[in-house]
Amino acid sequence: MSQDPVRAETAAPGTLSIDEAINPFVKRAVLYWRAVRGDRRFPARGELTLRGMASILPYCVIISVIDGGADFEYRYVGDAQRQAFKTSFKGLRLSLIEGVVPQLGAVLRSVYEHACALGLPFLVRGAVDHDPADPRMLYHETVFLPLGASDAAVDHILVVGVQIPRPYWTIPAVTLTSFADRLCAEALGPKSETAP
Repeated sequence: MSQDPVRAETAAPGTLSIDEAINPFVKRAVLYWRAVRGDRRFPARGELTLRGMASILPYCVIISVIDGGADFEYRYVGDAQRQAFKTSFKGLRLSLIEGVVPQLGAVLRSVYEHACALGLPFLVRGAVDHDPADPRMLYHETVFLPLGASDAAVDHILVVGVQIPRPYWTIPAVTLTSFADRLCAEALGPKSETAP
C-alpha cells in the first residue's frame, strides 16, 4: 500500500523540507523527482531519463544502496560534483572513502543511512564539509531524493547539490534563476542524447 506522498515529504529532524529549496537546479531536481514519482512514495531508478534530467545532470550523484545500506556505490557523478570534490569517484564504494578520508566518509554515511532508513526526501544547506576545489565555493544546497523499485525500500539515492560562494539566502531569487537559465542553455547546446 502506497503512503500519501505529501505526508512522506515531511522533513526529517535536522533537515529542511524539499519545498524550501532555493537554488534553481535543486528546485528543478525536486520538480523532476515529484513528476516521475507520481502518487507513489518514490520513483524507481530505472524511471529517470537523460532528457528529463538534462539541466541538472552536472549537479547529480546517483548512489546505489548495497546490502540494505551496509555500503553505498557511486553509480553516476556529474561534472560539477567531480569538480567540487576534485576527483572522479564513479564506481567507488563509500567504504573505500571512509578508509581514506574518515571524517568525510562518516558524514556521507550518516546522510545516506538517514535517507535509506526514513525513505524521505530532504534538503541540507550550509557550509561545505570538505576542502572545495574552488576555495570561494564555501556553501552548498543539496537535496537527497530516495529511489526504489517498491515503496518499501530505498535502493538508490539521487543527490543534487550546488556549491556557491555565499549563502543562498543572500542572493536574490531572480539572479539565481537568470544564472541557472543561462547555464542550462550553455550546457545543453545543440540537442544531443548521450548517456552519462
